[in-house]
Amino acid sequence: MSPLSELQPLSGAGLYAYIDALKRPAAFKPTGFSKDIYLDLMEWSIQEYGLEQADKSWGKDPQGCPEDLQTYCRVVSVLAGLMAGGRKLELYPLWESMMDTGCRELPRTTGNQMVDFSTKELLLAYKAMKPHVSAEQSVKWKNELTRIEPAVNYVYTLASVSGLERLHNINIYNMAGEYLRETEGMTNAAGYLANHWPVQLQKFDGNRMYMDPGCPLLYDLAARCHIQLILAAGYRGAFHEELNHKLAAGGMMTLFMQSAAGQFPFGGRSSQFQFNEALAAACGEFEAARYRREGRLKLAGAFKRSARLSAQAILRFVRDITPPRHVKNYYNIRSGYGTESYAYYDKYMITLGSFAYMAYLFAEDDIAEEPCPAECGGYVLATSEHFHKVFAAAGGQSVQLDTAADHHYDSTGLGRYHRQGVPAELALSSPLCAEPEYRLPEGVRSLNAAIGPRWERRDGTAGYLADLSGGLEHELQVIRQDSGVVEFRITYHGQGLPEDGRVTERYALSEDGLEIAAELDELDSGPILYQVPLLCGNGQEWSTITAEPHAVNVALGPFRYTVSATGCSFEVEEEHCGNRNGEYRQAVIRSPGPSLSLRLKLWTEGEEGMENG
Repeated sequence: MSPLSELQPLSGAGLYAYIDALKRPAAFKPTGFSKDIYLDLMEWSIQEYGLEQADKSWGKDPQGCPEDLQTYCRVVSVLAGLMAGGRKLELYPLWESMMDTGCRELPRTTGNQMVDFSTKELLLAYKAMKPHVSAEQSVKWKNELTRIEPAVNYVYTLASVSGLERLHNINIYNMAGEYLRETEGMTNAAGYLANHWPVQLQKFDGNRMYMDPGCPLLYDLAARCHIQLILAAGYRGAFHEELNHKLAAGGMMTLFMQSAAGQFPFGGRSSQFQFNEALAAACGEFEAARYRREGRLKLAGAFKRSARLSAQAILRFVRDITPPRHVKNYYNIRSGYGTESYAYYDKYMITLGSFAYMAYLFAEDDIAEEPCPAECGGYVLATSEHFHKVFAAAGGQSVQLDTAADHHYDSTGLGRYHRQGVPAELALSSPLCAEPEYRLPEGVRSLNAAIGPRWERRDGTAGYLADLSGGLEHELQVIRQDSGVVEFRITYHGQGLPEDGRVTERYALSEDGLEIAAELDELDSGPILYQVPLLCGNGQEWSTITAEPHAVNVALGPFRYTVSATGCSFEVEEEHCGNRNGEYRQAVIRSPGPSLSLRLKLWTEGEEGMENG
């Protein structure tokens, strides 16, 4: 039975009550991971950098400076963490040379935001290896890092930016670096932090999620995880209590947004990279340790489980394929498929290792895993309007919707449908968008597309829910919340729809799949249509799509995805369109009237009763 009784989306104290009421299933099994899984991730993250063959010029320009200081210092940090953990000891000479270069160059570099990211990395490296280097070497590096001056070397400070809205997550990175320097006697960061915390504390919404420009979900988590790093390093200044409260509330949102496949949610820039889950694991490990200290072992165990499921979710992309992939597809690592201009392989592959190192530092292995929301379900969760996302989970499956998408990254509607044990991209892991800030190859079309309705107006034009965003309003109504079944309704109105026009979608999620009933009201339209992206391929594995009169089936190896709608006609378009995860073809389902019901099902070949829908 569900631990919930009220027909309201989960929020606030209800998140804690949900965990308190969870029962451990008889079939529950721990992942079996220790914190060494994070060292494994760190090793895989450096696999393609050729470090074993690197000489002292690796990563430097002709003047001897690192070409990408952020990437360079993350390699230094990850190597230090691995060596401190007893791995990659043969690379000590290379690491020492790179550490020399990083410590020398940071205080010399101005006007380059890579410094804002890099101080934290070199300080973590310094802390990890201080017991393993000579006192003379340690003092040399300490003297170099003591020369850093925030107002001179950092780009994102109160002294450097005009407009407080520009003082976003990058400032928190350099604040973390400054506090870590203080812990090693390299500076007194109290004044710097005291000046910047009041600005940063204004950037949290009612759920204590961090509102970076555009409110991308990844940068909410990145900001909070680096505040966690500051607190874990010992910060107990005047802002500690408020920061700690915000971290606890925001951490609960992260816990409940995890998908049934263990993935971090889509939403905005830097989405669908492997380091997303590494950050989610770091958050989970920090919160697990927090609740163990408070004696709340069940909640601590849920966060521990969530962290380890996050690590497990990316193994297919980093352990099970060579070379490891930094984004959740299998295209050539140099193709840039699905990545923003700044998100090239060298920068974001090592970022997985950097954030996995944070998870390793936070982790306490003697906290036992307990069931977590991602696998138990039975709830609906909504973010604030700033993040405009709705989540639901039941029966080992989960969905995520965007109710007002940024069309440079996402589309409005149902953008994710996951099931435990099934490749996340098979149904849909993130929407498609018309003006992507990420790269798609020639011949793959960009368009706004999610799993959602389309309608034909009397003037012959078409309307798409996926195309709507600004000024679109919605009401969310929870109908049923049970561990086996969740039902909810979303009604859209406002900008982009005719006056008094409504689009209503009712979702029922259970172990049998996802049922959707959609209806048009006062839209001056003809019949309703529904669009469902169908996976063609992820860069390595290619599907078989089979259309029937009232259904369509997608086969990807032993995994199956079936979309059916009785009384409707199906057409599968030939054109390939794309998102970060791969290439899709659009299924267009046409109803004879203004309403439509369809069923989506993810299953594995051989499951009893599945073949016939």
